[in-house]
Amino acid sequence: MTLAGALGALRGRLARAWLGLLLGLLLPGWGHATLAQAGGAWGGVMPPGQRLIDVGGASPLSRMGGRFLAGEGMPITARDILPLAPGQVLWLALDLPEVNAPRKVVLTLPQPGLDRVTLYWQGDDAHWLSASAGQQLPVSRWPMAYLHPAFDWTLHPGQSRVYLAVEGRQPTALGWRFWSRERFDDSSRLWHLALGGYLGSILLVALICVVLAALWRDALPLFFAASVLALGGSFLTQWGLTAEYLWPDHPLWSQHAVLALPTLAMALVLLFLGQLTRQELPPRWCAALVLVAALGGALALALGVWGLDLLGQAAWVYDLLVLVLGAYASWRFARRDPRVGSWLLAGFAVLVISGLLPWMRGLGLGPLAQFSQLAAQSAGLGVVPLMMVALFLRGRQRRDQWVRRRALTRIDALTGLCSERVLLERLDHLILRQHRQHRLGGVMRIRISNLKAIFRTFGPQALEAATLHASYCISQVVRRSGDTLARLGNGDFVLLVEGEFKPQGVQDLAQLIIARGLAHSKRLPSGISLRLHVSCTAGFYPGCDAQALLNRLDALLSQMGQGSAATPGGGRALQMLGPGQLPGVPSAGQGGSAASEEASPRWSDQITPPQRTRMPGNAPGPGLST
Repeated sequence: MTLAGALGALRGRLARAWLGLLLGLLLPGWGHATLAQAGGAWGGVMPPGQRLIDVGGASPLSRMGGRFLAGEGMPITARDILPLAPGQVLWLALDLPEVNAPRKVVLTLPQPGLDRVTLYWQGDDAHWLSASAGQQLPVSRWPMAYLHPAFDWTLHPGQSRVYLAVEGRQPTALGWRFWSRERFDDSSRLWHLALGGYLGSILLVALICVVLAALWRDALPLFFAASVLALGGSFLTQWGLTAEYLWPDHPLWSQHAVLALPTLAMALVLLFLGQLTRQELPPRWCAALVLVAALGGALALALGVWGLDLLGQAAWVYDLLVLVLGAYASWRFARRDPRVGSWLLAGFAVLVISGLLPWMRGLGLGPLAQFSQLAAQSAGLGVVPLMMVALFLRGRQRRDQWVRRRALTRIDALTGLCSERVLLERLDHLILRQHRQHRLGGVMRIRISNLKAIFRTFGPQALEAATLHASYCISQVVRRSGDTLARLGNGDFVLLVEGEFKPQGVQDLAQLIIARGLAHSKRLPSGISLRLHVSCTAGFYPGCDAQALLNRLDALLSQMGQGSAATPGGGRALQMLGPGQLPGVPSAGQGGSAASEEASPRWSDQITPPQRTRMPGNAPGPGLST
């Protein structure tokens, strides 16, 4: 088998395992039914029952038991939606299988969010015993510390019925299960293993996001890590793992966290969406997403402080707003960037479906009611991998854009030459080496004097062609690896040549460049040649730093471009900047006196210590002329 085939088979197995875990967590009834088939009658059976409603919630067991014995109870199954509401108690009478000897049994209600559940059963002396569990009680005081209300007792022969008093806030399906103690322990280990694996995967995703943020130098993975941690915390809170292990003695924390964490998760998901689509969506949309996310953070804080009674409806309205706004923003982003937006839209589609299913459950819409028991809480199983794919693709795009932007700071986009930033760095180093070694290297600044005329006559394509041809002409002179050719932001070229040069050698190189520009090229329009102006210097550079030297060379080029012979340097194609010479002042070789040159400040005088012997400014040092 090839490597590609092996990787494909591995991806298929991982996908099937992930789908199996998703179905097992989304459909608790299906998972327990499988256990029941594998383990017999004691592996999670659903005994038949009857129900009655105590409107006032103050009726004792004796009265409600008498009503059940009188036949007032209505038959129910574990999949029926039961009318739970504040201020009333739902009574259930469950018929248990017969036993021939005392046996340890467990009754579970795999439905989080129940305020209080009280179980009544007969002891071996025929007296009724009771035990309570639920969100209003600390998990440490439950009969069994478990993910959801669970009761264990010893079932004796002749005990065929138990009673449940259930208090809750909204209609739900209880889905009670009856276990032998051995089968319940096996199921408990399986569920804790699955939830522990989910917690480990969430932490692993968060760690990967932190590493990606460091590698990409981008904060986008950190926003996704925060939303993943919030989704994972919401999921584990809804399933009861946090109440069992993190705060078993604080039931109020579970009541507040059951809505505060999902609201915070939705706000962080919306904030991640705003950061992901920041470059594609209009600014007002990104601002709206950030504003709604900030509102969600404030609402989550209020829910954590005051709880469900005051702000429960506001949390539902906010979740609906996030789903609508996020789905529409994802759709708009998918139209602009289908490769990334399709994964993002699929993730929000999972959120929308899981958010609408509880509403359908409240309306009692047929088979969807049982399916939607924990759909909203389990949505993170599908949302996290879909959005992580979108994050990875988008992060790669932003990383590539960052690399290209950084490359543009060192490479000219049109010609591929060094940028002005690189030039300044290398010229500074060259000046420092020149100060230590004396008369090392030369600098030329080249300008296309007729570039504006070419642009006005032939358009932008001819302008780019002229720039590329000038780059080619100059690069033909660069024959050594130490030389540097760069293009400045205003279109000028700068050539740094290494080695010991006499001024005449630098001028010869400049004349060769000018001659190459005058030659006809097929790249240019017919009858057009490049008129290159060059200002150059060699030896001791007049100026303290690279930028000052470039500015003096630029001033010489500006004088040359005026085209007037009355101006020093005007009308020329080549101008040599002598040591200490200021633009507009002719050097000794151009009609100026040696005395004026001696009076002008020299760069070597400024940085050379007085005790050292100073080399005369006009004395040519040893060098090579090319």
